[in-house]
Amino acid sequence: MLIFICKRKIKYILILTIFIVGGFLTQMGPLYYQQIKTVTASGKIIIVIDAGHGGRDPGAVAGDVYEKNINLDIAKRLEKLLKQKGYRVIMTRTKDVNLVNWKDNGSYQRASLWQRAQLSKEKNAKLLISIHCNSDRNKVFYGPQTFYHPQSNSGKRLAQSIQEELIQVRDTRRQAIPGDYYLLNNTSCITVIVELGYLSNVKDRSMLCLPDYQQKFAQAITRGISKVN
Repeated sequence: MLIFICKRKIKYILILTIFIVGGFLTQMGPLYYQQIKTVTASGKIIIVIDAGHGGRDPGAVAGDVYEKNINLDIAKRLEKLLKQKGYRVIMTRTKDVNLVNWKDNGSYQRASLWQRAQLSKEKNAKLLISIHCNSDRNKVFYGPQTFYHPQSNSGKRLAQSIQEELIQVRDTRRQAIPGDYYLLNNTSCITVIVELGYLSNVKDRSMLCLPDYQQKFAQAITRGISKVN
């Protein structure tokens, strides 16, 4: 008789325990799935935006116009637009600063390029977009042009996509082409170099200095990236 009563009590306790645990899991369910969703949503594409030159390295210079400043202005606009699209964005610089403390004048540019490439590796970036302006003795040359590594099919697709959008802002016959540059050769991620125009060309320079066109160039690059990623 005692054994029978104990068995009934144990059965009752088990049923009650299952009921309580079940209710608890029901309440915790939304939180559990919310946590899974959060983890999944955090898996964003990482893009490094490199505002070319900076600090002691002005890049191309035309009068009082410095390439490093234009690169940074457009890079910041691009950062904002890409974040709005849901990408995770990392900037190589956000101010006019030296990227490395380097005393050897002949090696500073190479050292700063190494630092940019290293950042993309450390952050496990999928893309690196390096923003620049061109210049040439021939002041007739104009228009944006995008470069990619000759053996990177993904880089070619990205460069072509960006180039197609840039042409809508500044009409040119220039196309995306392979290039032999340090960043293209020394990164493990998909890397493109975007030359937005020639500071040596009067019209290009005028466009690149205007906030309205800086925004248009940033929007064009964003569209180009979004089409293939």
